[in-house]
Amino acid sequence: MTPTERILVAQPVLEAGLERVRRLAPDAVVDVVEPFGPDAVLPDELVRDTTVLFSDWCPANVTAMTRLRWMQLGSHGYSHLNGVPLPRDAVVANASGVNDIPIAEWCVLMMLALARDVPGMLEAQREHRWDRDARFQAELRGRRVGILGYGNIGQELARLCRAHGLEVWALSRFRPGGRELRYDPLDRPAGSVPVPDRSFTRDQRDEFFAGLDVLVVTTPVTSTTRGLVDEAALKLLPSHAVLLNPARAGVVDEAALLAALREGTIAGAALDDHYRQPMPPDDPFFDLPNVIVTAHVSGSNSSTWFVERIWDLFARNLERHLGGDRMLNVIARDDLELADS
Repeated sequence: MTPTERILVAQPVLEAGLERVRRLAPDAVVDVVEPFGPDAVLPDELVRDTTVLFSDWCPANVTAMTRLRWMQLGSHGYSHLNGVPLPRDAVVANASGVNDIPIAEWCVLMMLALARDVPGMLEAQREHRWDRDARFQAELRGRRVGILGYGNIGQELARLCRAHGLEVWALSRFRPGGRELRYDPLDRPAGSVPVPDRSFTRDQRDEFFAGLDVLVVTTPVTSTTRGLVDEAALKLLPSHAVLLNPARAGVVDEAALLAALREGTIAGAALDDHYRQPMPPDDPFFDLPNVIVTAHVSGSNSSTWFVERIWDLFARNLERHLGGDRMLNVIARDDLELADS
């Protein structure tokens, strides 16, 4: 690393994390700015010398970042970088592993809430009505959960599903198992990754969807996954099945999902990522009685351990960057779908 290396931090600051970075890179210039959005224009003299960017977004004047070699995201998703003109030799790493635990816990919470109709329980409470209906006494054990995308989040969810006695199916473009060079804050051995009870490829999607009690979307949205859960897929799901989407709304066709929920093709859904964010008050999903809407909180920068984990990931990757080693969570260039630079 040369003395002219420049690190630009636009994440919530953890002083211990910042000190760790300065110990790892004592000759670097470290600039800290407030987290910014895609419309922010940063001073040219700052961005043109930046070699490492620790941020969720690129600034609007990203074309000035000609020296950028690595961007560390604070998010698991990266579709917001589609069309961004990053330098050809810049790598991008996401935050896979940082929020897997809270997202997996959100999924279990939603499974239980939908299985036992917790919204109905709360409605009965508000109405001062004593209701012991059988739907409030349902059990999760023995149900079959299908995980669409079997990366870090899917694997963490599978661990929790197994603890609840659920059967796990997975549909993924990757062979299930520990993936090389992925961040795990608990540093579990690769052999600890749960193997699904059944694994499916894209050409087996009909059998996959048709056999589920719960479908959980954990795959990122790309040109190959956008609208993957379409009208045909939703019609393949049994009518008692529910859909959980803590990943990206765009993986599920919006019109098809609305129709399936309104017509009872599926029993319900829990949605954390949305087609419009923030959701406007007249968004149709708000009023569907068989839908639980949460405001993109399954795993975010206010999660209990987010700040500690994202700085830990950044420091581990910085050490790899300095040593010329392959980094954790690097996104394939084709998946990023960047603009030509």
